[in-house]
Amino acid sequence: MTPIKAIRAKCLDCMCGNVNEVKLCPCSDCSLFPYRFGTNPNIKRKEYTEEERAELAEKMARLRAKKTKGI
Repeated sequence: MTPIKAIRAKCLDCMCGNVNEVKLCPCSDCSLFPYRFGTNPNIKRKEYTEEERAELAEKMARLRAKKTKGI
């Protein structure tokens, strides 16, 4: 279990397993509060342009083709 998933599990335990209560958690002074959704708020998702998405899709297609050929 990753540390982020452990924090999520602790938050669920604290709120008696109720996902909605974790979302509405009133304990904003808790050190785990920013991590309660099971994600690290300090890591931003990369946004890809359409060209980058197409390039990545081509690269993945080539890798999958190699894997199926057994290379």
